Amino acid sequence: MKRFFSLLVILTVWDLPALLGQEVYFPVGAFPVCSVVRSASNEGLVVARNENALYVVNLSEATPSTTKIALDQDANGMPFQDAQGMTIPVATPTAVAVNEVTQRAVVTNFGSDNISIVNLEARTTEAVVPVGSPGGGPRSVAIDTKNNIAIVAHMNGNNVTLVDLNTNTPVLGAPIDVGANPISVVYDEINELALVATFGNGKVSVIDYDVQLKVGTAVNSINVGSGPLEIALHPGSRRAFVVLSNGRSIAVLDTSKRPIGMIDLVGLNDQGASVAINTKTNFAAVLLKNSKAFSLIDIADNKKITTQSPPIGDNPTHLAVNPNNNTLLVTNPVSDSLQIVPMGFLNYFPLVMDTSQFRTNLGIRNLGENKATVVISWGDKNGVFTNERSIEVGPNGFTQVNNVLQFLTGSSSGTNISGSLRLASNLPINSFISIIDNNTQDPALQVGASRGAPQLLLSSSTNVGVFSTKLVILNLGSINAVASVRARDNITGEQIGQVTGLQIPPNGFLQIDDIIGDLGLGNSFGSLEIYSQTVQPILCVALITSTEGTGGFLVAAPVDLPLAEFGGL
Repeated sequence: MKRFFSLLVILTVWDLPALLGQEVYFPVGAFPVCSVVRSASNEGLVVARNENALYVVNLSEATPSTTKIALDQDANGMPFQDAQGMTIPVATPTAVAVNEVTQRAVVTNFGSDNISIVNLEARTTEAVVPVGSPGGGPRSVAIDTKNNIAIVAHMNGNNVTLVDLNTNTPVLGAPIDVGANPISVVYDEINELALVATFGNGKVSVIDYDVQLKVGTAVNSINVGSGPLEIALHPGSRRAFVVLSNGRSIAVLDTSKRPIGMIDLVGLNDQGASVAINTKTNFAAVLLKNSKAFSLIDIADNKKITTQSPPIGDNPTHLAVNPNNNTLLVTNPVSDSLQIVPMGFLNYFPLVMDTSQFRTNLGIRNLGENKATVVISWGDKNGVFTNERSIEVGPNGFTQVNNVLQFLTGSSSGTNISGSLRLASNLPINSFISIIDNNTQDPALQVGASRGAPQLLLSSSTNVGVFSTKLVILNLGSINAVASVRARDNITGEQIGQVTGLQIPPNGFLQIDDIIGDLGLGNSFGSLEIYSQTVQPILCVALITSTEGTGGFLVAAPVDLPLAEFGGL
């Protein structure tokens, strides 16, 4: 910029654990097979199959420490006994789920037809409870936290049982039949339903039950494809994602309607093995076991955006997301280890242009010690990202892509398009764009942002004299953002203008060419408050330009705003 606004550059990256791949080792032969993340306490729970143990991993430490909890012994180190005084066997633990309300974890013991109840505060196992019938093979578990019910899928029994965790007794008189080889179960708290993937017949069964009446049934089933292995729920978008081991794909279910049905099938480069979702970034990660990599899927449009190949071990079997720092926990049974790897680093730009008046250059700095692969894509106002291209940036290197929209579209001349830009990298990056006036060569610079917020403050805007303000809001959420923009009097702080009901689709953006005029303020200047009434993470930038071809960007910052004044919320 030549005469307007100094440039404030803010570098935003994930916390340190996300910048460096980490490896947590367990005793030789432990065979870790499954993990979950407790985001509030920043802990990982890892099931060690051959040790009959649950490990608690402290993810807040630079070198994560572990605490072992025996699944077959009480707090005094004694084995559990049944009513006849016989030792209760515990064998082949496979999965774990947590009720954060009661601070209890439930571990399915596939080889002994029981579950272990773990007190996470005391770091001890409280009880071993038989479930199902002999040989049923409890394979997966989900928790209904409202009723404190464990929902257990029995892979060999072809059914589901419910356990009242208040009394450690069955809820129903008989199991619920669901089909061949139920291998994964999740509980949908919004719909109060359980979803069960049945590996043997390529379906997902929907389970409805009533705790008071003690009845339960499979209300319907959905054909999803061959070999469903695991289900992950995304409550915000009301969708479920089912990884298909035999189809190189992910089935997407719409849980907002009745009956629940499949709405999409997302192709993968390899056979999938596990799926997990970061609800903060609205991306799903799918483990590709054979290629020892993972793919990222944008939940907003059910599209795969990139395949990452960081070191995730020799035999990756299961992954979980730590939303605190956007990392994945990947279990590797053969090497008795847990890999902690970046889920992917995202940078967004709400506004890029390639017109007769403006062109856009992109700069990327690799903050990692290895070569970074960065996938660049262009998004339209409806949230559709296209023209994806990959580039490589050397260790700690820098690259610049001139006329980035022409680069993405493969054009050698002006494209006359504008939109948003998304960068997805396997290593931490810092990026910027420069929107350059083709007549004056004056640049307007903007640093890439990695995340949004539902409440933003734009420090200044103006249309006084030769200046005007273009406002762009980008929705990073999984559902429509209904945005409001408010202006206050610079002296009294009273509201003097407001625009409400601005509909922005997921991944889409809204551009207001003269926000001051739309607020009905005439020649004015001052700060603006932007709020997503649907509480979606949004980004907002203002491009302030003059009739003399000068200008620059201001980026809205997250703040706490008085919500009650926005449309009576």
